Amino acid sequence: MEAKDLLDRLVSKNMTLSAMESLTGGLFSAFFTAIPGASKVFRGSLVTYCNAAKEKFGVRKETLESHGAISAECAKEMCLAASALFQSDVAISFTGNAGPTADEEKPVGLVYVGIKVRENYYGYRLDLKGDRDTIRRQLIDFAFAKIMEKIGE
Repeated sequence: MEAKDLLDRLVSKNMTLSAMESLTGGLFSAFFTAIPGASKVFRGSLVTYCNAAKEKFGVRKETLESHGAISAECAKEMCLAASALFQSDVAISFTGNAGPTADEEKPVGLVYVGIKVRENYYGYRLDLKGDRDTIRRQLIDFAFAKIMEKIGE
């Protein structure tokens, strides 16, 4: 799935996009905004790499203390916060562990993705294999394909 395909679909549906990224470090936004015309639909993104940044931009402290940053709950709060902050039709969030070692006693490759399309929220847990770059790239590919699927034809 190419970012250009997603851009074309969002334009045709008159929908906007935003993101809140952690382990991807802005990679999703970089891939998407590398396409000419992305400004027609892309509202913005935040890289909330540390817990303090996540909390500052909408993840509840209680969520981080109870579930950790690498959790479905954190991914959901990140996604909903991005959607609200940027007033976008579609929002995506990424949180997890790209390695090289376990974090929060959670294994390398455990990641959570949140996608909100208008009023619908979809959460995904992925157990990916590979090194940091491979895991992050798999996430970007997953994201483009899954958003395309959720926004429909």
